[in-house]
Amino acid sequence: MNVVYFVLHWLTTPTAYPYVIAVGISLAVAVSEIVSVFERDPVRALRTAGAFMLLVLNGIFVVVLLALVRYLKPDSNPLWTAVGVGIGLPVLLRTNFNLIKPLDGSASKGVGISFEEIYGRLQGFCRRRTDVSLAAQRIRTVDEAIKIVELSGLETRLRLLLEGGLLTIGEESQGYVDKIIDHPDYKDDRKSMLLTFAILNFGGDRMLENMVKEAKKGSQARANLSARASATKSAEKSLNSTKTKDAAAPVT
Repeated sequence: MNVVYFVLHWLTTPTAYPYVIAVGISLAVAVSEIVSVFERDPVRALRTAGAFMLLVLNGIFVVVLLALVRYLKPDSNPLWTAVGVGIGLPVLLRTNFNLIKPLDGSASKGVGISFEEIYGRLQGFCRRRTDVSLAAQRIRTVDEAIKIVELSGLETRLRLLLEGGLLTIGEESQGYVDKIIDHPDYKDDRKSMLLTFAILNFGGDRMLENMVKEAKKGSQARANLSARASATKSAEKSLNSTKTKDAAAPVT
């Protein structure tokens, strides 16, 4: 609790605003990188642990670099220094420094520091974590869709996407639905799986999730209707039984 209070108090001081500016610029660049890689579902990608890790590390890098620059040049303008560091960090992370250059004609590459390779490995690690998280979410959605959404509903939705002119697609997608539905060796489970993956590919995660929600609502509505019908039949049977007993009772 004391650490949080210290950080919040420090953020209100004039010393903090250069770091806030530098971190903001660095995070904006990192977010743009994540969005460009995962443009299919950028919002969900930004919510993953891999994206969070990459953003936090970029924030730490820019804070350390700005602190080092301000220590070496304490008289520099804080605002422009923060802007320069925030913009310059992505360039620095993609730079190679040669500490010892090889002699002319030598096959050796010399000795140096490859920030580009280090940061590239870090990006690759975070990207793999993000890919795994997104894949797990999509698999859960596909499993639910295969179990809940009827085959006819999947077929209709995919036909609307591919044959209804709603998407700009290549000629190779024409007749894709018929190839799945009319295939003699495909059972209904396999047809549902192929149609579901096609909807996920062409329509996106959000469309498939909405289909699952609609199917759940319809299933719940049918369950409620069935429960009401059963309750009505039970009440009618009870009423008829009471009337029968009353009619069979001797009159005194």
